[in-house]
Amino acid sequence: MKRTLATLLLLLGACAPAPTQGSRADATPFTRYVAMGDSITAGFQSGGLTAESQRASYARLLGQRGGLDIPMPEVNDPGCPPPVGVQGTRNCTLRTPGVVSPVVAVPGAKVADVLESTDTQVKDPDPQLYDADLYRVILGHETTQIEAALARRPLFVTLWIGNNDVLLPTLRGDPSRSTPLADFRQAYATLLDRLLSGGVEHLVVMTIPDVTRVPALIPVRLLRLAGVVDQSCQGKEVYFGSAVIAGASREKPLSCTSPSALTAAEYTQAQQIVEGYNGVIRELAAANGVPVFDVNPVLDSLPGRPLIPTAAAPFGRSFSLDGVHPSSFAHQRFAQRLAVFFNEQFGTDLNTRP
Repeated sequence: MKRTLATLLLLLGACAPAPTQGSRADATPFTRYVAMGDSITAGFQSGGLTAESQRASYARLLGQRGGLDIPMPEVNDPGCPPPVGVQGTRNCTLRTPGVVSPVVAVPGAKVADVLESTDTQVKDPDPQLYDADLYRVILGHETTQIEAALARRPLFVTLWIGNNDVLLPTLRGDPSRSTPLADFRQAYATLLDRLLSGGVEHLVVMTIPDVTRVPALIPVRLLRLAGVVDQSCQGKEVYFGSAVIAGASREKPLSCTSPSALTAAEYTQAQQIVEGYNGVIRELAAANGVPVFDVNPVLDSLPGRPLIPTAAAPFGRSFSLDGVHPSSFAHQRFAQRLAVFFNEQFGTDLNTRP
């Protein structure tokens, strides 16, 4: 009987799946991981933050690929705020009060906000970006993102920040209102210094995507087909952000002379601002020996807009219903590519299966 049992256990062991992390004896242990950033990292989708979208964040999925339990600061239903198409009053309370999450990213954060902003303090708050309730539910009372991150004594950190410094001004048709490059550089340099001097051994910084390619920025040629632009748009190469378009109709068409119209020159200007920011990120990262994960090849590999949009997925599989934030499908891709990158850079043994 004992021999039979031993044989059965050996057979079961042979059939058991190989561990997804830590199977290499020489692998660098993946532990004490913290994710910093803005709405993408926080798991914001379709204009809202919900427990479901938080659990779909690439940061949580990356942690799971390393065998880590990544609790999220999950908000109660219907969300904070509720996503597109969900009815109900915004609920910014925690499902699990007192949870300490390694994902400290705050929707709406710019680079300087990571260093300075809390639920009670912010410089020149933008009503579409700054939300005191989100700072409070994610970071706690009177705590900056950098303070929350370092309080978790991280060894591994991903930092994806800077998108909001350029995105909203572009969607509003005025990229000149983006964070000046010198201010961006100063804040980013201070942020890297704080992290590296705070004990972070393995830091990965992520680039800023080309914000002119988000589906929420819609070319006037498509709007002309819908009949929601006037004659001033004839022959123009102009773009409008989805928030502006939401108020347009055949009775109240958009004008291409409006300040909210993104001209071809401004479109190029926005791209140049992103290139400038990414140049700063790469320069500062190189000076500090920090690897840079370029998000653009991942975005380029994702499925584009569908030929025939549907109400359930007007922008296709890759973007959520707001046309700005990546979908759960895209988050899975980011987590997988980051796992490969971590293994290459740090000798970890994260699960890299697609």
